Amino acid sequence: LMQRATAMPPRKTHYFDETEPVQNRVYKSLKSKLNGQMLEDIEEAFGTLESCQAVYERIIDLRIATPQIIINYAKFLEENNYFENAFKTYEKGIALFKWPIVNEIWTVYLVKFLNRYGGKKLERARDLFEQCLENCPSKFAMKLYLLYAKLEEQYGLPRHAMNIYNRATAAVERHEMYSMFNIYIKKAKSMYGLTHSRPIYEHAIEVLPEDQSRAMSIEFAEMERKLGEIDRARAIYAH
Repeated sequence: LMQRATAMPPRKTHYFDETEPVQNRVYKSLKSKLNGQMLEDIEEAFGTLESCQAVYERIIDLRIATPQIIINYAKFLEENNYFENAFKTYEKGIALFKWPIVNEIWTVYLVKFLNRYGGKKLERARDLFEQCLENCPSKFAMKLYLLYAKLEEQYGLPRHAMNIYNRATAAVERHEMYSMFNIYIKKAKSMYGLTHSRPIYEHAIEVLPEDQSRAMSIEFAEMERKLGEIDRARAIYAH
């Protein structure tokens, strides 16, 4: 009955037009009120696996799904061991929404994919991150770049991770740049040694706001002092 009620009418419908068939008016009401959540709750409670999938798919086809409905559907499929179908559901949701609304779907999708496959499907994971970051607003960039870099650190190549950290310094919001540079510098030191962080410090000092640039200069000079490079440290302080 619910599936019949949500079948798409062949033309535009006015809800208060009493000459319209009831089915068309129900569809209009559901779409205008976004009652897809109600349909999925009813079907999950009383339906079969197949009928539940049919309702979710109909909600997506009618374009009345919300990000939460997409996530719920994917979770439902995962719980029934349909993992690849769950990932396809996230992709359908990504196709429906734009930033910033799609942020929640992308975040859950990437975390679920990494939890499922780890480094077993590395190229596919890289493709997903690149798709995600292509139009990602700076407001959401930091956590996604850090997740991407973590993937490369655990399963990929250190130089790939360094490249991602470098990209992140330019992609995040301005007030996050200082923190992002500090993370980048720390990773460079741990992976390649202290001296590898020099060009990162120099770049950070050039692009950060004045007060943060000054703080970064002090950190840079202190590192050079610890390395015994007194002349370098003096030059940084003088700059």
